[in-house]
Amino acid sequence: MEAATRYDDEEIRNQIDTIPVTGDGRLDAEPLFVLVENILKHTAPILDTFLLGTQAPMGKIEDMNTSASFSSPLCTLKQISCMMDYKALGVINAHETTLSILHMLSHYSWGARAVMTLAAFALDFGEFWILMRIHSSNQLANSLAFLKGLLVLAEPPGLQKHKQALAELVNLNKATLEVIRCIFELQKLPNYGTENVPALSKTLDHVPVDVYWVVRTVVGCSAQMTRVTNDEDQSVDLSSLAHNLDSILNNLKKQLNICKQQIEETETEAYQTLRNLFQIHPKIVEVFKALCYGKSNLQPLIDVSNKFNEVNFDVVLKHKYVLLLISGPDMSDNDLRTLKQLHREIGNRGKIVWVPLIVGQTRIDMERMFRNRSSEVPMYLVQQFLHILPGIKFIKEEWHFRNEPIVVVINPKVRVEHWISLQQIKGIDSFPCFRKKNIDVIVDGICRCACQCLCVHRERTNV
Repeated sequence: MEAATRYDDEEIRNQIDTIPVTGDGRLDAEPLFVLVENILKHTAPILDTFLLGTQAPMGKIEDMNTSASFSSPLCTLKQISCMMDYKALGVINAHETTLSILHMLSHYSWGARAVMTLAAFALDFGEFWILMRIHSSNQLANSLAFLKGLLVLAEPPGLQKHKQALAELVNLNKATLEVIRCIFELQKLPNYGTENVPALSKTLDHVPVDVYWVVRTVVGCSAQMTRVTNDEDQSVDLSSLAHNLDSILNNLKKQLNICKQQIEETETEAYQTLRNLFQIHPKIVEVFKALCYGKSNLQPLIDVSNKFNEVNFDVVLKHKYVLLLISGPDMSDNDLRTLKQLHREIGNRGKIVWVPLIVGQTRIDMERMFRNRSSEVPMYLVQQFLHILPGIKFIKEEWHFRNEPIVVVINPKVRVEHWISLQQIKGIDSFPCFRKKNIDVIVDGICRCACQCLCVHRERTNV
């Protein structure tokens, strides 16, 4: 195999910059990563079983908590596997194979490309080890192993011959998983702009090169596995790839720590800004900016009752009572009925704005759930999920949010009047700002009597 250092990062970057990146591939990569991790994690005990001649326990398989909407990209994984097989057969070199795979996956994010390539390898690698584990006691597995040419490894001498190569594969799998995990963690960090978190944009900019080396390493592992299963004497030298991947992992971990430190400093400042904001006379748009967007750019509101069109904050909310509904998507039907009643009783005096809270769930599923639930009540929807820590910390400390839906009332002067649990709301009377004072009741009574008298007078005049 050609040396992994034949191309430096700058040359690689120049080549992968020519790869189109559409980014419209719909794949929730993290559940796939969990599946791949479980497959690769449980290959090591089987390897020990054969090399040591003992019956090593498989261990407990953790709850993967895979989303019900997750769909395995099996056809794509098989395509990737075939491309790596071409490399193993010597048709094209590792660099060209890597670029071909990245081209084929151009409509997926960089993190998704890395995990899909590793998943393609794990599919074959896991199948190999499960067949080696049970083929001697299962006729079906024995036939499959024979068809795949794996029986040569069933005897201890065959496995001992490839002991180092197999152990190297297991270690490279672990390192590759860790690199992908770091990339995912980087991509989930809140982006507060280059001026606030300069390390993040710099590290993310280098991710395509890191993903190239992940894919390149997997291609090398695939070639090694082909030689092992064919019981070839000459193995693939993966030492340079292992060294390179180790350097990438160490750098990613270092940059992650720097990014987290810069983010913590930014969020501390943002939280203090949010607390101070209500001590002055802010505009309503400033409240939403600080609470939901932090250092990110403000996006328009979504008008749920008008085909989810975008609307301007000031146009809709200026000089109005604003009822902030803060919750996740898991509201009960009773909660929705309460909101519908509240909307009718408030009328034109106030607007309900849903501030979605997202903690620990996948964005694709959550976005779908929020859209479905919000369409049931006439309201406005903030486009940005409330996931930034300053905003979450603020609603917990200042408004005592405890994972149950709450409504926070902000008056036309942009002052928080009070907050209340959605479950405690009993119509409009639960809000002091909307209760009619005694004088208002008297005035209303006089107005009604005057209207009635006027109607009687008109009737008599017409007669």
